[in-house]
Amino acid sequence: MKGDSDIAVKSGPPTRLSALMGVIVAFGWPLLLLIPGLSTHQISNIHDDIVNISEKWLVVIVLCVIAFRVQRRRPSEFGIRILGWRDGLAAFAGVISAFVLSGVASRIVAMPSSLTDLQKIAAVPLYLRIAVVLTAAVCEEFMYRGFGIEELAYLTGKRWSAGLLSLILFTFSHAGLYGQSAALIIPALVGAVLTGLYLWRRNLPSCVLMHAIMDGIFIIVIPAMVQAK
Repeated sequence: MKGDSDIAVKSGPPTRLSALMGVIVAFGWPLLLLIPGLSTHQISNIHDDIVNISEKWLVVIVLCVIAFRVQRRRPSEFGIRILGWRDGLAAFAGVISAFVLSGVASRIVAMPSSLTDLQKIAAVPLYLRIAVVLTAAVCEEFMYRGFGIEELAYLTGKRWSAGLLSLILFTFSHAGLYGQSAALIIPALVGAVLTGLYLWRRNLPSCVLMHAIMDGIFIIVIPAMVQAK
């Protein structure tokens, strides 16, 4: 009986309080970037990149403490599992879908100058751009897909509703970069594909791979090509 009790404590469901605290941390972190003088949300600004990277990893550390120490849940409960070949193919299919959708959207809405000035982005040291890409892929996918969707699903009892709410919050977390404009449709479309991918495969590395490829092309590959000309 004692052994059964110990197992129940280690693998039991989260409490509503711990889940709510985690959701607030996972979705509320962009508010810190509104502190005057902390960040101007420019990829081409080295200071902003360092602040962005530091904050995201700090948030993930806090979420990991909540998930794995306080709630004592297994990594697989947040989609952290081996990347199978089907998951890899699904990620690449997601990249193609997101490129098509964002490409169409970019012809309709005006992109902010901070994202179109490729020369300034290329001037940022390569190692820092790589760090920005990997941080966004790993941290944002854990915050908004793995942790966010699973905790919201626990609180609401509806996985698709959790995915929709997470998508909305993911979209508006990019308001500092895209501005309060129609350009937000681009992260919304990419986020929709990522959300669908997670709900379909429930494999977080698949989402991380897709996210890293998308950001890597725009932040590393294309600026490098422009710089080489």
